[in-house]
Amino acid sequence: MRHPLRILLVGRPGVPLSEVEHLLADHRQILMTLKPVVGNGQAHFLSDLQERCDAIVLVLDRDWRATLEVCFRRDAPATKPLLVVGPPEDMELMRMAMRVGGRDFFPLPVGANDLVPALDRLAKEEHERHGGLSARVTTFMNAKGGSGASFCAANFAHILAARHRRRSVLLDFELQFGSLCTYFNLQSRNGLIRALELVDSLDVTALQGYTQQHPSGLYLMAAAAEGLVLPEDVHEERVAKLFAVLDEAYEELVIDLPRRLDRANAAVLDRSDLVILTVQQTVAHLQDIKRLSTFLTGDLGIPLDRLIVVVNRYQRRAEVTLSDFGDALTGLRIETLPNDYQGVSQSINLGIPLLDQAPRSPLSRALLGLVESLVSPRERPIQPQRGPVAWLSRARH
Repeated sequence: MRHPLRILLVGRPGVPLSEVEHLLADHRQILMTLKPVVGNGQAHFLSDLQERCDAIVLVLDRDWRATLEVCFRRDAPATKPLLVVGPPEDMELMRMAMRVGGRDFFPLPVGANDLVPALDRLAKEEHERHGGLSARVTTFMNAKGGSGASFCAANFAHILAARHRRRSVLLDFELQFGSLCTYFNLQSRNGLIRALELVDSLDVTALQGYTQQHPSGLYLMAAAAEGLVLPEDVHEERVAKLFAVLDEAYEELVIDLPRRLDRANAAVLDRSDLVILTVQQTVAHLQDIKRLSTFLTGDLGIPLDRLIVVVNRYQRRAEVTLSDFGDALTGLRIETLPNDYQGVSQSINLGIPLLDQAPRSPLSRALLGLVESLVSPRERPIQPQRGPVAWLSRARH
């Protein structure tokens, strides 16, 4: 997935600035920070920019000379790629925009078909500058409550860190009753909630204060709160900004997402490279997974190849068969995890991941196989050579 483009929107309060703000607010791949220009108290701040951003959109009105004087030092252009929006047919303004480093000029009123494609080009350039890589996001979600998404997410993330040596973080988006700390015998803390509250000042270094590290190397950002956190208190803009910081710190983001459809959860699903929906073999689960998958692909526009259905606690002789799921979910990839009630209970009660507690159990092997099938060959752990081949290899050196 591509990094969201972090935009600093600058201008004097007024209709032009408001119009551009509303224009950019509708695009999820754009993280916008508004910085109004008021008086002369922020003199030359675009020449000495401190805010973290990928590009600047500067909106100018008829009094553009005063705004440029406030924003720039003489002969010192913007320190980031600059796009300028201003009054039309003003050649002097266009020349001044070029002098302060403007790479594009858009006359007012500006439309989405003009400004957004230019920002999209910038986003692609930024993506390539980062090596074309960003953290992979794998989201687990129950198709019906109690299907085991939390257990699967916790152990999936643990395998990525312990077996594949990927720098991974597990996020507990169950803000009210999060329990992922239990799976690792760690203390509950408000890491995710505090990070979302302070996300405007958050950087990679500060992230360490909001995570807990398991001996396997996995990081956990828990969400257990002392008080009540309402879903509507979590805004999608803050979620997107948090992802932008996590992108810089980790290779893998694994998310335990509650079975709730709101704007914040939609932002998580939109950013996810893989959405793994866990179900069990009942008619009610089959009905719910069909409705949920239709919503995700139809309303949210998530491609089929980004969805995986995991039939958890799978039993061959159950009344609802694997064929029933295949018939109802045409085009979706379906995987199974065997039933191991006793092993799972022991793992959770002891706070020991299943790979450490019972590495040779059928469920451990199935989870290892699921992770293995989803990582690229270059990311798979190197298996030590054994027997004559290994001896010959050493002999050549």
